[in-house]
Amino acid sequence: MIDYPIQLNTLEFKAVVNELVAECDEVIETGTFHGNGSTKIFAETGKYVYTMECNAANHQIAQRNLAQYENVIAFHALSMKRETLIKFLLNEKFDVKTTYDSNFPKTFYMREVGQQVLFEDGLNLLCNNDRKQLIFLDSAGGVGYAEFMEVMSMHDDYLKNKIIMLDDIQHIKHCRSVAKLLEMGQDVHISAESRFAWCRLKF
Repeated sequence: MIDYPIQLNTLEFKAVVNELVAECDEVIETGTFHGNGSTKIFAETGKYVYTMECNAANHQIAQRNLAQYENVIAFHALSMKRETLIKFLLNEKFDVKTTYDSNFPKTFYMREVGQQVLFEDGLNLLCNNDRKQLIFLDSAGGVGYAEFMEVMSMHDDYLKNKIIMLDDIQHIKHCRSVAKLLEMGQDVHISAESRFAWCRLKF
């Protein structure tokens, strides 16, 4: 397995983002981290960017790093309802052959989603609409597939206006997400290093 850096800011990613964002009104991101990777790339497009981070320490760093971008709102938030995330983690087998952030991934990811935040259910709040959006899913590996399924459960009339981007597609985070899109017959594009993927959803 390829060991990628946490921050996603490659030249290929920048080029893809610039192409896709031109088709959208705004960007929704989960997993801000420190704001120096993908979030900064999105910010530099000049489109509105709404990004969510549940880790309080990471959120504070990201706010400082993104302060110069008036088009960015960095929320200290959960992408889904806390109860839903915990239930998903409890039932996750973590049997995908990859590396994890801990030898006890269930407890590791539960500590992340257990932090106090400004609001929960961010994907439903920000994406369950007919606006033209680029949705970038990049939260902690343990809940990546849950976020993907949350987005894909929205009405087709809304999803047809969305472009979905997924980071870490060879990891537990989104390997199943890509497989599901392909199973649905969606036109999935994969980056040169097979790190991220994107899809203009068709319904």
